[in-house]
Amino acid sequence: MKYINIKRYKFSTISKGLNSLLDAALKYINFQRIKKSYNYLINKKNNLRNFYLYFNLRNYNIASILRKIKFRSNKFLVYHFPLFIIFFGFLYLLIPTFYNYDKSNIQNIICKNIKVNCIIRGKVSYSFFPTPRLKIKDLEINLVSKNKIQLAKVNDASLKLSYKNLLAKEKHKIKKVEIKNFKSDINLNDIKNYTKIFKKKTNYIPINFKKGEIQLKDDKNYIAAIKEAGLTLNVLEDSKKIKLIGRFLDSEINLNFNEEIVDNKPTADIIIKIQDINFLSKIKFVNSANYIKNGKFLLKQGKNKASGIFDYKDSEIKIIKSNVRNAFIDGKLLGNIVFLPFFDFKLDLDLNSINFTKLYNYFLSLDKEDQTKIFRINNKVNGKLNLSSEKLYTKNNLVKSFESRLKFYNGNLKIEQLLLNLGKLGAADMTGRLDNKEKSSNFKFESNIFVDNKKKFLSKFGIYNKEDLSSDLFVQGNFDLENIRVSLYEISAKEKFKTEDTNYIESEFNDLMLYNGYVDLFNFQKFKVFLKSARDDEN
Repeated sequence: MKYINIKRYKFSTISKGLNSLLDAALKYINFQRIKKSYNYLINKKNNLRNFYLYFNLRNYNIASILRKIKFRSNKFLVYHFPLFIIFFGFLYLLIPTFYNYDKSNIQNIICKNIKVNCIIRGKVSYSFFPTPRLKIKDLEINLVSKNKIQLAKVNDASLKLSYKNLLAKEKHKIKKVEIKNFKSDINLNDIKNYTKIFKKKTNYIPINFKKGEIQLKDDKNYIAAIKEAGLTLNVLEDSKKIKLIGRFLDSEINLNFNEEIVDNKPTADIIIKIQDINFLSKIKFVNSANYIKNGKFLLKQGKNKASGIFDYKDSEIKIIKSNVRNAFIDGKLLGNIVFLPFFDFKLDLDLNSINFTKLYNYFLSLDKEDQTKIFRINNKVNGKLNLSSEKLYTKNNLVKSFESRLKFYNGNLKIEQLLLNLGKLGAADMTGRLDNKEKSSNFKFESNIFVDNKKKFLSKFGIYNKEDLSSDLFVQGNFDLENIRVSLYEISAKEKFKTEDTNYIESEFNDLMLYNGYVDLFNFQKFKVFLKSARDDEN
């Protein structure tokens, strides 16, 4: 009982009863007889050997003895012995309730071998139901770094104990850590620090997080949150298993991360599922030379699919080979994606074809609110995209192919170059900028149209008079994407159009092409009517 630190007043009644029992037992003990027996055993080696053999259970047929015992007639064995076992079992589980637990020791046990610091602000208590465990109130988990980074703030934590050595609190073995009602802030700019937590190759105590919220931040700026989050960490010397569930962007998310050693090479698999939008992502990493990780990826959302091969090093992904396909496009994606210190990308999307008619019809099938959301770009999407297509499928077959250079920055889009191949008719180019503000989205543009074959150009749009047509046309203006209205600042051919002519063309375009919103924006027949109207006004 030397390991038991029990408050004496808790057992005053029990102590008095035991002392009375001990006094009664001593009356029946003849110490003279004990002394004689001891001398006999010591002086007679043969007798000592026989004494040992007498009590050696190996010399008895236990099964035969048990068969001879009449359990039904022995009321003690039938009734009292099970109660005896239950009582002392209950007492074994109950006694640790009276211990005093040192917070610092428990803090060190929880964060042992992990590059984090644990601070217990509240109480530590013992409970034997439903299983033996230590209950902790107000636990803080901080990342060990130059700057204090709080990983999680926990209301309730439980340390599940092994049944072995419960009476020796210094020998308590923690089987599992269970954390409930937690809040965690993850700074995406500190990803490198987070990856160091389980860098050391050793076995860690399994940790299970329940009923929490994980907030994703860019320094102090809030990005998104995973609510109703559950996180399971099972980290061993040669493997890691991490499972995350919760609700992300109002959708149920399921993430599984598995890492193990295969052929003396560490491999890792990441599977992400977002059920509400039918999204699936599978990524497989394999370590190679020079700290480069090779891998394969699969991204799938409904009928949209992208797969390929990549290299990963120093928070940068290099896409070596990939295929991108859905109902609208078919092509290849190459380039680099950088995650740290800031998210950035430089990609080339080379399409074999794009079905503009299907894409536009899909856009028209959306309600007005969803149409507006398409032009809203997340301010964390920053990078450059070179987009081109060898073939463009449209009803009128006006644009044969196109090339473009796009730049995404702080929620805005800059069209550095857009070249449209009009086949034998000529070509067109455009530059512009999509500015997104809190309550407005405006596309400011400048465009040039170059006509190679005037006769075919006029015939294409149903203009058959013999008026001279300029071989190039310049248009500058703004497209209000919220109110769906165009403002024209300048139109120039051989010379700059008069203000009243520009205003008239602007009015005709809004009345003919945008009267029904986006429905008639690419209606070729209405566009022909508009050009005739604009041409008549010019004449």
